[in-house]
Amino acid sequence: MKKFLAVMMFALMLTTTARAAEFEMVEYSAQVKLQWLAAAGIPEAQKFLKLIDRPVFFTADNLNDFERIELTNALFQELNYAAAIEFVRQNNSKNVMDLACSLSPRPMILGEDGRKVIVGELQTVCLIGDWCLEEFGSKKAIKNVEYTSFWLQDKAGMMAAADKLKGEICIIEQGVMIYLADDVRAQMYENLRDVLKKHGGCLITSDFTQKKYFTDVAAALYGEAEAPTIYAETKAMYENVFGDKISDETLQDEQEAIDFLKTHGLVARKVPLFNRPPKLNVSKKLTAEQLAKVNEVAAKNYLWVITAL
Repeated sequence: MKKFLAVMMFALMLTTTARAAEFEMVEYSAQVKLQWLAAAGIPEAQKFLKLIDRPVFFTADNLNDFERIELTNALFQELNYAAAIEFVRQNNSKNVMDLACSLSPRPMILGEDGRKVIVGELQTVCLIGDWCLEEFGSKKAIKNVEYTSFWLQDKAGMMAAADKLKGEICIIEQGVMIYLADDVRAQMYENLRDVLKKHGGCLITSDFTQKKYFTDVAAALYGEAEAPTIYAETKAMYENVFGDKISDETLQDEQEAIDFLKTHGLVARKVPLFNRPPKLNVSKKLTAEQLAKVNEVAAKNYLWVITAL
């Protein structure tokens, strides 16, 4: 309750301009992603969504084609969520930096493993995420997870957060890049390079294949003919949340992405999302045919493992 009151007091203290620029847009987008994780059937996400006790943004009453959009986005978000957790566990990464992960319970899950996790987010999301962690996290998770606020282009802030971790770091960043302006994106990757050069480790992301990857997910559920429509509808939905256009063609060409990374002192290798068919909560909502096609997507090299040159 004390944490809840602190969050509410902070929200009230924000000016109208700051609230529009930070609290509303960022928190709303974070809540939408949390809505999809909850729809996938992830228990921790469902608890988080219930705890913050706010109306969900999109329902069958206010979003056309809601059923298909909900299932596609729930699957896509859980694939990213679970793939990152599996990569960290398979590589036994002791230190994790989860960037712009919204209100995902992933840091709590990794913290329960005994890993040190720094969550880099904007202040409003950090406050809510920290509150959720206090309410539902185990003692081990609360001890190991820390929310730290900084902008992705904040070199000093990102490095200061990374310096709290001892040893190599696995940095997770999923689904952010296409929302960033070119200069912010470039600065973010320069910051990531500096962190990796100093600490070692890697960055994992699917951002460089996000459009193709999401379309493949939609096709697995509803067929290739319908996939572009579902992608366009989802894009329009997020543009409505952000109040701005999404640059969904940026760095989606593989060679362009490789050249971009090289320019910023980074190199990538592509690996499968999963090395074996994943156990997903959302699978309970899929037909046998859909599940078989989802497993095909899960085996594709959509995860980029990026290291410093």
